[in-house]
Amino acid sequence: MDSPKLFDIHSHLNFSRFDEDREEVIKRMRDNGIWTVCVGVDKKTSREAIKLAEKYDEIFAAVGLHPTEDLTTGFSSDEFEKLARHPKVVAIGECGLDYYRIENQPAEAEQIRQKEVFARQIELAIKINKPLMVHCRSAHGETLEILSSYEGARGDIHFFSGAWEQARKYFDLGFSISFAGPITFADEYDEVIKKSPLDKIMAETDSPFASPAPHRGKRGEPLFVKEVVKKIAQVRGISYEEAAEAATRNALNFFNLRTAPKTTK
Repeated sequence: MDSPKLFDIHSHLNFSRFDEDREEVIKRMRDNGIWTVCVGVDKKTSREAIKLAEKYDEIFAAVGLHPTEDLTTGFSSDEFEKLARHPKVVAIGECGLDYYRIENQPAEAEQIRQKEVFARQIELAIKINKPLMVHCRSAHGETLEILSSYEGARGDIHFFSGAWEQARKYFDLGFSISFAGPITFADEYDEVIKKSPLDKIMAETDSPFASPAPHRGKRGEPLFVKEVVKKIAQVRGISYEEAAEAATRNALNFFNLRTAPKTTK
């Protein structure tokens, strides 16, 4: 397949919840013309993402250290740079700030640690000229402040859950945003979906999490990105075909892809 019909820009097919039927999930994705980026949250899952990307033409990888993973050992730029230079790694992340889940430690110290690890990953992304896959929860002000301080930083705010004013500021920095399953059952995203430039938004599932309606409560998978695109089309008052074409084109441009490179199987 030379190009996808849809592009789920953020999934975790490397996670253990897919261990029993991963091949079947990927087959459904491929049969429906869907590509995905398999996202790492630490060194182990980043390596696993690359292995899946090496096996399947339609899967790409992102490598990084999630803000709620074990940050006590710090971020090894050298180790992650080796992973990031793999030809099928298309982004650095997911990385960012998550102040919602700070527990069992002084909040200020944890925030400082998260900012330091995030900064190292921004610097790596700039160095190797790949975009960031940014996780942000309860920290949009700090995330915007940090990103604006780096000339040349670019990327996507994944699973966007902020307000229009925050989205506008990300767009002003040259970033895009992506929407996940909750837009299908919660209307607080509608304003951002309506007002965002069509060429600045993408679709994702964050599988296995946050499945869209009508699959809510079930384990997510890349196939469900169809429902996210349907909702974007509905809210914007455009056809599904137009929304799918735009979201897919945006993803291909964002990751600098035109056709799927052939992998050795």
